[in-house]
Amino acid sequence: MRGIDLEEKLFLNRFGRRFTTGLIVSMSFLLVYTIIGLLDAWPSGVTYEEGVYGWCESFSSGLILEPVNTLTNLAFVVVGLAILDRTDQQKNSDLNGFTKGGVIPVVYASAVIAIGLGSFAMHGTRTYLGSFLDWGGMLIFILFPVLYRLREYIGWSDEIFVRNHILLSIMILAIEFYRNSDDIIGIGEGLRRFGFFTDFVWAECIGLWMIFELRIYLERTSYGSGERVFILSAAPITLALLTFSSSFPWTLVALCATFVIFSILVNEVTPPSIYRPTQKWFVMGTSSFIIGMLIWPFGKADSEFCVPDSIFQIHGLWHILCAFATWCFYLHFVSERTRGSTESE
Repeated sequence: MRGIDLEEKLFLNRFGRRFTTGLIVSMSFLLVYTIIGLLDAWPSGVTYEEGVYGWCESFSSGLILEPVNTLTNLAFVVVGLAILDRTDQQKNSDLNGFTKGGVIPVVYASAVIAIGLGSFAMHGTRTYLGSFLDWGGMLIFILFPVLYRLREYIGWSDEIFVRNHILLSIMILAIEFYRNSDDIIGIGEGLRRFGFFTDFVWAECIGLWMIFELRIYLERTSYGSGERVFILSAAPITLALLTFSSSFPWTLVALCATFVIFSILVNEVTPPSIYRPTQKWFVMGTSSFIIGMLIWPFGKADSEFCVPDSIFQIHGLWHILCAFATWCFYLHFVSERTRGSTESE
């Protein structure tokens, strides 16, 4: 017993409790995935057929139907665990919400891991349940930066931020589950008329995050109010026009209209006093994500660049680029200096 305690202490001294917990949760998910696959117990509603489907890669027999598109999602898990490890090892300070030793970096890392495990389940099984987990992880993640920035603007405490993130995540996931309940678990009729929901929420959150970030940056410039509104709205609208696709064309109009409204409202608010020694991490993260979004369509089965049996899959590259972006955004957040901080990292 003493030997076990000693081994546990040595492991925790090296990696820390946050990393250990994240590793256990991730491994447990993969274990459950394996057991369900071996028992062939995934819900009967599936989205796949034999051969090439959706994201180009040919199906393989066994536990993982799309090996490359599935395994590249582990990049998100690695990033999340690296963040937890760094959080365990860092010296706590009052520089920002990520350096105080509280729950904020844990929530961020958990959201990153959720993206990877959710997308792992989707590409590994090609079931509607896997698709729900995939979108669930993405939505949980993208809510984080929006609410984190809103926290700085409004002055939420860490506890209020975490509570609101959890409640909003539950609400959005409940809507998405109900919308597809007939496919996910074979119960209910779903809510198909709201088929635009996930894409719209995802794009809306990205745009609002960009507006919050730009407003902080523009406060230190000499631009007038009208010029700021133009810049705040032009950036997310341009990204939406380049990347947003939906079977409901009017949603793009609604998306751009809300970006203009948000820009006008945020422009009238005094942004939080945040000093950034460098903008490189935000630029690198944004660039990586935009590149990923631009190549994303070329990773689909109907693309001329699709090579189903290749070990190089464009959709897998999209996963890696997005995982790198989440690491850059973490470094962006952790490098900030908020008003009232007295220490240097």
